[in-house]
Amino acid sequence: MAIDSVKVQADHWANLLWALSAPDIVRGSGLPWLPAQRRTELVEYFSSENVSTRLASQLHDELQNADRHRSASRLGVYFENLWAFAFAHHPHYELLYRNLPLRAAGRTLGELDFVVRHRPTDHIEHWEVAVKFYLQVSGEYWVGPGLRDRLDIKLARMREHQLPLIRQPAARELLQRQNILINRQWALMPGRLFRPLDETGHLHATINPDTCHYWWGQLDEFLFHFGGQPLRWIRLPKRTWLADSGYRVSHSDSCDALAGKLREEEMHGPVCVAGMDTERELSRGFIVPDSWYDDALATI
Repeated sequence: MAIDSVKVQADHWANLLWALSAPDIVRGSGLPWLPAQRRTELVEYFSSENVSTRLASQLHDELQNADRHRSASRLGVYFENLWAFAFAHHPHYELLYRNLPLRAAGRTLGELDFVVRHRPTDHIEHWEVAVKFYLQVSGEYWVGPGLRDRLDIKLARMREHQLPLIRQPAARELLQRQNILINRQWALMPGRLFRPLDETGHLHATINPDTCHYWWGQLDEFLFHFGGQPLRWIRLPKRTWLADSGYRVSHSDSCDALAGKLREEEMHGPVCVAGMDTERELSRGFIVPDSWYDDALATI
């Protein structure tokens, strides 16, 4: 029987702390990345035992309610929900707008992820946030497991459209009409980057190496690499793709047993897995169908 989300359950508070602290997968790239000090302030506040005791159940309830009332099954929406909670409950922030649409002459110019007031400076800030998971293909490219997303395209869209949007004359007029004066902008793109098994080649200077300690491979490669190791394996539902400690496990498999289940199921897409000892996660990667690499190359 497949390991499903009932057997591997997400820890929302651990995921909140991960969302606030996880490093961006790239550096530079012409984007205004949120300064480390701002992240530290957020994490320190929500790591406080008093705060977690007071708010953890509220976070759980709000996420459950979001699941009932909106399309929160997508991991990106879940990630935004975590940030919305942080903005709503940290004393340095006031959440003014979320997913603010800008429309003119019957067409949508775009949407702002978050508009918040940073109380210590009294600045109004526009934040664009995304959580991303990419697999390295052909050395320089990073492709989403579902083949619908690519890192270079996402960076270009954030740099050339999402952030400059507020400077378009029509958008600027709309914001002024709503009395929204944006003082500065921030970008966030935490996530994980997965390299081919045993890949040790050079990384582009913009790639953050701290986010690359993960692998991908076909089923036979997975068995060859991990077959002799005493790890227990679990399949990770999407909400457990965030924090390393962001899930509770009631069942795990040996490497051979997991491989056998995947063969029986005739994999139709990449499967995110984690290898554990008795206490913690030691390895994380994607097992991909045999055709995945060729399909990924076709998207480049």
